[in-house]
Amino acid sequence: MNRRIVVALLALVVAPGAQAQGEKKVDPVTGEAAEPKAKEAPKAEEPRPAEAPAAAPAPAAAVAPTPQKLDPKLFDDALNDYFTGSPKDAAAKLFTFTENVAATDENYAWAQFFLARSLIEIGLRHAGAVYLARIARERTNPQVLPKALATLQELTDLPHDEVMIDEQVFGALDLGFLPEEISGYAHYQQGLVDLRVGNERWANTHFSKLPEAGSEASRAKFALLVTRLKTLKREVPKEVIDDFYELAKDEKLTQDARNDAILAVARLRYELKDFNGAFEAYNLVKLPALDPGRATLYLEEAWTRYNLGQIHAAMGILTTLDAPAFRDEFLPDKYLLRAMIYRDLCHYLPAKRAAKELTRRFADSIEAIREREDLTHDPRLLRAASSHGSTKRSRKFLESLEYEGELMGRFAGTFGERMFSYMTRLYDLSRAEGTRVYDERLKNSVRAEADRLLRASEQVRLMEYEVGLKLYERVKKGSKLVALVSEPKLEKKQVSYRFMNEYWNDELRDYRFSLKSRCIEETAQ
Repeated sequence: MNRRIVVALLALVVAPGAQAQGEKKVDPVTGEAAEPKAKEAPKAEEPRPAEAPAAAPAPAAAVAPTPQKLDPKLFDDALNDYFTGSPKDAAAKLFTFTENVAATDENYAWAQFFLARSLIEIGLRHAGAVYLARIARERTNPQVLPKALATLQELTDLPHDEVMIDEQVFGALDLGFLPEEISGYAHYQQGLVDLRVGNERWANTHFSKLPEAGSEASRAKFALLVTRLKTLKREVPKEVIDDFYELAKDEKLTQDARNDAILAVARLRYELKDFNGAFEAYNLVKLPALDPGRATLYLEEAWTRYNLGQIHAAMGILTTLDAPAFRDEFLPDKYLLRAMIYRDLCHYLPAKRAAKELTRRFADSIEAIREREDLTHDPRLLRAASSHGSTKRSRKFLESLEYEGELMGRFAGTFGERMFSYMTRLYDLSRAEGTRVYDERLKNSVRAEADRLLRASEQVRLMEYEVGLKLYERVKKGSKLVALVSEPKLEKKQVSYRFMNEYWNDELRDYRFSLKSRCIEETAQ
């Protein structure tokens, strides 16, 4: 081999960077060749300033926390704490166990179940429901699943996450392997989901599988009747009213559900002008002893008595609605009915004052409606909209989350940092979702209450105009007073007392208002 080639190869092996140091580099800005810089001697390493620490290189992916080495007796100790009446200690141990074992472990589902039970017993019902719903979704142990579903069903009697429990758990269950007592409730919930989307045929398929001995069959029938009422475009058939009446006698339903059924009968009869039948139905509503009752029930009964000509009784019920228990109720029709009674008895100035009372009391709300303001900020409309229906249920659930979030602070020391941090995030996310659902439902409810207030306001304005015309009518010669429709006198066993602005719960439905007629009847001369 040529001696020059061998020398060149040896030079590359011994000093591979020598040739690169001799080459000239091109400046990327000027395009001119740059002279190579001489190699500087290494400097002593200087300490970095404290305010500018060296940045650590970012990891490619988050490293999962290393599982703790568990004591084999941890699960048994946790169960011992639970069954000896110390659920908060059991919850901390069971959380550690579920976080550090695989989902395939034979005790994993049982640990989740008893963790949920422990959380429920110390007052953290929603956190317990989350673990029970996780058992229903994962289904790692067929023996635990029925117990978890039974506990979830018990929680539905209290404020709960309707989307997570009713729709995502019971509304999506495979019903082929569940015991009868659980499958009945699951069929009921899945039928309700079908009704909400307008598929009554599928809902009937689920409802037909409900056991007759359970309350779900009666509740399903009530849901079907209500759904059919919404779709009716003609007069309500008598059969529908009879079906509601039969449900009101069903002992399998709760007393509140039976009251709702008989109220449906009363309202349907009222719409059909069967005022006597409506009055009989209202009297069948049963309330607990010394309960002040429902303001809407009293108002509807007052309208019924007014249409029956029982003026004194109607005014007595309106007096009942002035009781302290009902002063915050949203009842714009109350002022309209009072003005109509005064007008019918020709007490024109009191009628005008009663009509003006509505616009005076609800002036801020009416102004907010006309100015197209955000009605959810109006306290009266907000209170009225969140006092019934699905909006009330979502409000109650949100309030329970707030309470449980505050309660959780008591267990910070027992839970430990990791569990307490997890529970805090869980409740924060649940509150955010609960607030979103509540706000969405509230907007629709507030709009309905605003429409109701505007209708009453327009009727009151018309009433003021009619009363103003009556005030200036001339009384012709030969006129006489119109006799008021006489009401039955008190019996010997009945006693009357003068009203002294005192309200007693056992007397609220018995007030009578004495008012003479001032109407003039023209006679021929």
